[in-house]
Amino acid sequence: MVKSSAEKLEWILLIHQLPPKPTNLRVRIWRKLQKLGSVAIKNSVYVLPANEKTHEDFQWLKQEIESAGGEATVFRAASVEGATDEEIVAAFRKARDEEFAAIAAELEGLSGAVSKQSHGKHLTSGRLATHESELDKLHAQLQTVIANDFFNADGRALALKAYERGQKAIRAARGPAAKASRSQKQSGTLDLAKYQGRRWMTRRNLHIDRLASAWLIRQFIDKRPRFYFVAEGATVAGAIPFDMYGAEFTHHGEDCTFETILKRFGLSNSKGLREIGEIVHDIDLKDDKFHRLEAAGLNAIVNGLGKTLRDDRKLVQQCSAIFDGLYSLLGQNTQKEKPRRSARRMRGRRRDDQT
Repeated sequence: MVKSSAEKLEWILLIHQLPPKPTNLRVRIWRKLQKLGSVAIKNSVYVLPANEKTHEDFQWLKQEIESAGGEATVFRAASVEGATDEEIVAAFRKARDEEFAAIAAELEGLSGAVSKQSHGKHLTSGRLATHESELDKLHAQLQTVIANDFFNADGRALALKAYERGQKAIRAARGPAAKASRSQKQSGTLDLAKYQGRRWMTRRNLHIDRLASAWLIRQFIDKRPRFYFVAEGATVAGAIPFDMYGAEFTHHGEDCTFETILKRFGLSNSKGLREIGEIVHDIDLKDDKFHRLEAAGLNAIVNGLGKTLRDDRKLVQQCSAIFDGLYSLLGQNTQKEKPRRSARRMRGRRRDDQT
């Protein structure tokens, strides 16, 4: 949210005073202030750039402080006494740089451990699963810091590169195992009849691979799917996980989850689906393997919808129309049917079946 030098910045300030008890209240409030990305400009005075979300964040915190017996005031200011805009912006960038540096250091350590264990042939499947879980946690932390990087701190680029190196190290380490696993499964594709009316589970806060995979499942695999979007480590009884570590339908070798599902269900012969898979791959894995020009535009649309809706089910619904359009456009030379009819055709159903 960097503004030009000609635009005047505005700020949201939270001034608070906490009671001596409960004793853990001070730490709890401090942690929430850190999570919001705010910086302290004076004792018990915290600031955020002014917008609707930051104002709401401080209002919720004010309510929590007051309910615990404390005092809090939230107000908007065009300037802050005792600090210039430049000094406040510098404080934000310094705080984010420190957070980016800490995450980058952990990512570099993870990449080094994976490479060392892999080269020494000490990387067991259990260790690899642990490393994958740690990479996922660090990525979640990185995304949180990026969301609070209001003024484009220099450390962001370095942390993103460290994350990409971690991804590459993990992919390189699990490649041989994934190829061996696929070679054992080449006897045939999965039976669609066994995947009807099922529960499907994935991590919440959806992005491109999970969104595209949910669309693929609904349109071409399961006519009556029930989706569950869960927190890290949570599970749903009887649900089929996808794009989750340890799942059958997730990243394998160089494939993203969407590509894995295509192959497991024998859908790769569809030009439209195959090309959507290439776009999703380039966005999700960031390796530019297929050089799809559509990737940047689709990524921007999905990111924008995600920030606007902030609801996984609504996001799936909105993005379904986008993927329907892509499928129609990319597969128009070879796929004349609508997605549901194509799915039924792949299942060997009659062309006159009704959707």
